[in-house]
Amino acid sequence: MKKALIFIFLMAWFTGCEEVLDKRELNAIDGQDIWNDMTLANLYLNNIYGSALPTFSGTESTNISDESVGTGTGNMMYGMLTKTESYGNFTSNKWYIIRELNLLINGVPKGNLSEEDKDLLMGQAYFLRAWTYWELVKYYGGVPLILKVLDPAKIDDYLVGRNSAHECIAQIIEDLDMAIDLLPSTWPEERGRVTRAAAAALKGRVLLFYASPQFNPDNLGQRWQSAYDANLEAKNICEEDGHALYGNYARIFLDEASTKEAIFFTIYDAVNKPNGYETSVRPRSVSNTKDAVSSAPNWDFVKSYPMADGLPAKDHPEYDSIFFWKNRDPRFYATIAYNGMKWDFEGTENRVQWTYHGNTVEPTTTARGATTTGFYLKKNINTSIPVTETPYGSTDWIEIRLAEVYLNLAECAVELGIINEAKDLLILIRDRAGIEPGDGSYGITASTREEMLEAVMLERKIELAFENKRHWDLRRRNMYINDLYNTPKINGSKRHGMIVELDTAYICSLDPGLRDKKDSVFLHFEEVIMDTIDLDTDYETFFNTNYNVELDEFEINFLQPKYNFYYIPEDEMEKNIKMQQTIYWTEVNPFDPLAE
Repeated sequence: MKKALIFIFLMAWFTGCEEVLDKRELNAIDGQDIWNDMTLANLYLNNIYGSALPTFSGTESTNISDESVGTGTGNMMYGMLTKTESYGNFTSNKWYIIRELNLLINGVPKGNLSEEDKDLLMGQAYFLRAWTYWELVKYYGGVPLILKVLDPAKIDDYLVGRNSAHECIAQIIEDLDMAIDLLPSTWPEERGRVTRAAAAALKGRVLLFYASPQFNPDNLGQRWQSAYDANLEAKNICEEDGHALYGNYARIFLDEASTKEAIFFTIYDAVNKPNGYETSVRPRSVSNTKDAVSSAPNWDFVKSYPMADGLPAKDHPEYDSIFFWKNRDPRFYATIAYNGMKWDFEGTENRVQWTYHGNTVEPTTTARGATTTGFYLKKNINTSIPVTETPYGSTDWIEIRLAEVYLNLAECAVELGIINEAKDLLILIRDRAGIEPGDGSYGITASTREEMLEAVMLERKIELAFENKRHWDLRRRNMYINDLYNTPKINGSKRHGMIVELDTAYICSLDPGLRDKKDSVFLHFEEVIMDTIDLDTDYETFFNTNYNVELDEFEINFLQPKYNFYYIPEDEMEKNIKMQQTIYWTEVNPFDPLAE
């Protein structure tokens, strides 16, 4: 009876019981029908794609970074996360995906498909297995490596311990090397399938993480060399296969048919697979939901954008703290929506976005108004979607694009002391962004390793903003607890927003009849005045602004190194007596992912 119970628990862990029962017959026919018929094999693989590909995660981790505001699961930004919380991705679905991929990798060579067809199937399977394992490893460091199809009759086979991060990374890289060799450069008839460029780019990202302080506390130089070599290879493959920076930064995600920048992406449509991005971040006046807006940029993040010439805003002669939106990096205007900005949507003309407190244009959902930070996120919003259709977003999610490959390579180059190469890569990105070239440096003044590393990390922050990258960068480089040259650590700080208030006294002075009608002041402004003012000259006349509103209840205290590798869920620990809990999360037989 005990063995039977263990079997049930373990099958649920690795595969999900219902899914196994539904698909177990594949084990009996994988050497016959499926792996002898390319149509069946593709259908099998397509099903795995649907489960394994990344989701539209532009707002996924903004609340546990310095982009937006929030505390994360279990108040993790305040250091309060416990093992009783449901956090991470150590789920039966991940192990089910791995099992299905192992079935394919084991079965395809035994079938009688052509070698070309076998290579195409195997290349995709190796990539997807590497991706699925990487999604686990970046959370936990080391997880069980299951590379064969386990026999349900051999219960002990399911009792396996965790492999080290080193072993897991080595297997991921081995799978990606196989994928690079087997995958084509394009799929002319089947957009959305992974390519050799996607495999090379993912390999570069994985090795960048593996060389970073999270996985490499001793700063082993060979890791940086391997990461550099992989990202240089990725750059060369991507460019050879036709990938290029897209000329319009604001439209990279939106111009799906024409951009060559997307390397690894997930396709969405408005019918069978919509994304919820539009309803999540749109201002409520142009959305069909009235729920609170998520992932609003905070004031500290807004201030971090350079000026139009690429130089920092701080101490810049053209920076005005009141008119902060003037003369900024063009990516600022593609990402940040601020009070009084022109922002048209389908069905509107000469629309102005208001964020001031108490306005009646945007439905109010919080004590501070419709947006908790004083800003809205503008990036990747498709303004052509009508208000009634916002739940049916069809924008594809780009998990890896060429700009990230360049930034990955630049970071590795800095760590190896190749400063000029890093600078040249940043210039490519800034030139595409539309920053003024100046003397040809595009505002990049860094000359030392420390200065250039800071410049690279700032460029990542700006270029990849709200693409689910910033939190992982802060975590892998231990930037929550460590300064990065002149960039202060995150811990010990609080994030800030701004509250913009209408100067009701001034408006009443324009029409004394409004003095005793508080609500009428706002209506009068919105109906009579708001569309006539020029914010570039009249902003201070009509608005009073508090620029230093604390958004955090406590100082940020993201625990590193503890949070560098998360805990295995307790119910998963109970299913497998050989599973060790992660170091810093237990005092009993802890597992150190970095031990080899």
